[in-house]
Amino acid sequence: MKTINRIAYFLDDFVTFFMIYLGYIGTLIMIIFYLPHNKVVSETNITIIFFATIGVCLIPFFIYLIADAIVIADLKKITRRVKYKATAYTKKILRTNDDGETYYLIKTENETKIVKANTVLVNKQDRFADSEHKARTADIEYIEVELDKSLPEYKREFFNQKLTSNEEKKWKNQLNIVNYVSKEV
Repeated sequence: MKTINRIAYFLDDFVTFFMIYLGYIGTLIMIIFYLPHNKVVSETNITIIFFATIGVCLIPFFIYLIADAIVIADLKKITRRVKYKATAYTKKILRTNDDGETYYLIKTENETKIVKANTVLVNKQDRFADSEHKARTADIEYIEVELDKSLPEYKREFFNQKLTSNEEKKWKNQLNIVNYVSKEV
């Protein structure tokens, strides 16, 4: 199972998959153009080979989808979400040489967390004030996605890629901000 898991992580990397897939398609296209050029097969057989090639080209995509499902199931098992009640947050740009990286400084009850901005999904909501919450106050909650401490390095690197990618929002840390506003204008 460990070997299958490692292969799934290898195949789920889209760049690696795309390179393998292009080599596979190139070989099939060479075979398709080589056979009619040498007049080895009839026109009926060329049509059969063409449709068989299209069918076989879909097999790597199914393999990619299976590998992706294995990796996502594995990531669900090895991650957990930890909620923190935050008291304040600020967005800072730290400059090193010419480029600047944006960070969030999130002050929780026990510590101040420094988190890269591209790993945080910020959810802001406005709600009307009620008897529990006064106007112009805010509830801030920080949800951090933590990994198991005993992870192999390739899984940790893969998770960090998922964390910083813009497409995968379900693996990002969340900063939920609820601003309470007055009902009166």
